[in-house]
Amino acid sequence: MRIIRSPFAAIGLTALVGMASLPLKAAPPADWQLVFADEFDAAELDATKWSTTMAFVGTHGPRYHNEYYASYTLDEDVMLGDGLLRLRTDRRDVKGDNPAGDFTYSQGLVSTHDKFTFTYGYIEIRAKYPGGKGLWPCFWLMPQNLAAWPPEFDIAEYYGGQRKMHHGLAHGTMTDTLWDSTGDTETEFENVWHTYALQWTKDRAVWFVDGIARKTIAAEYVPAVPMYVLLSNSISSRRGPSSEPDENTVFPNYFAIDYIRIWQPPPVPVVAKTDAEPVAVVVKLEAADIPVVVAAEPTAVQP
Repeated sequence: MRIIRSPFAAIGLTALVGMASLPLKAAPPADWQLVFADEFDAAELDATKWSTTMAFVGTHGPRYHNEYYASYTLDEDVMLGDGLLRLRTDRRDVKGDNPAGDFTYSQGLVSTHDKFTFTYGYIEIRAKYPGGKGLWPCFWLMPQNLAAWPPEFDIAEYYGGQRKMHHGLAHGTMTDTLWDSTGDTETEFENVWHTYALQWTKDRAVWFVDGIARKTIAAEYVPAVPMYVLLSNSISSRRGPSSEPDENTVFPNYFAIDYIRIWQPPPVPVVAKTDAEPVAVVVKLEAADIPVVVAAEPTAVQP
């Protein structure tokens, strides 16, 4: 639930041109394992990985978020083609049924709720965000436990009306919600491909854009609960952070995602307890017999 509350001076021009031509992509630690991925090469959305509705506290139904939003979620606004997932928003009259109501905008949304969750890992997308007043595309994580908000990771949440990318974490309690947030208004995000990533470990979270760390939190309030992925392209209401669309906002527009990939550390072996007593072994040396204590070998058990 969303509640509102360039260092190149010493580099020559030739080097800058060369750097600009190289893709900058964040990467997980070398020994981490890929546990979830979608390259969006199929003709239809993979229903084993994704659903197209919302399921978290604070919504007014599975297809409408709350008063900060003006858009109703439709399956037809989730589109695949040319190796991309495109989440569309459009200005059109929509007769909602869950919840019932009249809406003037539609939106596309996908979620891994009840299909895939993870605790700790490295998650990355390559995406192109749309721009314009009222637009509110987002790449975010929510807790699998429906009654446990916060936490919420906003990995890359764009406020089109402010031309600001929000990187943030909600923590605390439902009645006393705190945000640790950073807003980027310097980078050009609209209609430009970037990679967006989060490295999430115990008591630490790092946000990346194009492989460059943009925000770091090292604190005990970094969550340690299973979370799932959402990708959405929403429209802000007057109360929302992007304001309402105006006559210059282009419709339809598309939040395009090239891929999503998630890595996690390999399982840590658990050393089983043993009741065996250390045994004394006599080793023959040149000068004397010196007893050496050797502990019984522990057994490694995979969790």
